[in-house]
Amino acid sequence: MATQAAVGIQLNEEKLIRAGQRGDEQAVEALFRRYHRPLFQTALRVLGNTEDAEDALQDGLLSAYRNLNRFEGRSQFSTWLTRIVINAALMRRRSAKARPAISLDETPREEELPASERFADDGPNPEQVFASTEIREMISENLDELSPLLRTAFVLREVQGFSTGEAAKKLGVTENTLKARLWRARHQLAERLGRRLRRMKDGMTGGMGDPECSYC
Repeated sequence: MATQAAVGIQLNEEKLIRAGQRGDEQAVEALFRRYHRPLFQTALRVLGNTEDAEDALQDGLLSAYRNLNRFEGRSQFSTWLTRIVINAALMRRRSAKARPAISLDETPREEELPASERFADDGPNPEQVFASTEIREMISENLDELSPLLRTAFVLREVQGFSTGEAAKKLGVTENTLKARLWRARHQLAERLGRRLRRMKDGMTGGMGDPECSYC
């Protein structure tokens, strides 16, 4: 019975999508209403406050409405919407310089450790990276330099705190694919953050360097 109900919901969603693509605004409203709560929670986890999250959600839904005809069903509709809202939230955070909402309190299993403990060995020390608000904001700013695929994977796993399996399911990819994207995202972030920290250090020391600097 549960399987039949799920199939029915999926078919109903497909009908709403097709109707929305034909210009039926009530169908679009029904689709967006169905995912409003989880999408709002997604924006809230990225931005950290309800006002910015609501604005980002509206930005994302407006973008989805304008681009609904571009949805081809290659992924779940919820996945497509989530990507759009995450990008809208990141754009708003960059423009408003909102404080990033990255949790530092979780202690998951080694294979599920967040990026704060998995930066490349030749990058900045992870504990010191996340110890300072300034550096945390630098990480937030560098998220915008990642490709959309890498950025979305990183935000779902590291910012929102979804497990590898949950994030992969939301994106409609295998866990191995997600892990590969996460590795690339962490590697690129570590490289960029390391360069910026070295520039900051050189600026403070007049270019002389500090052999005891743990970031180098």
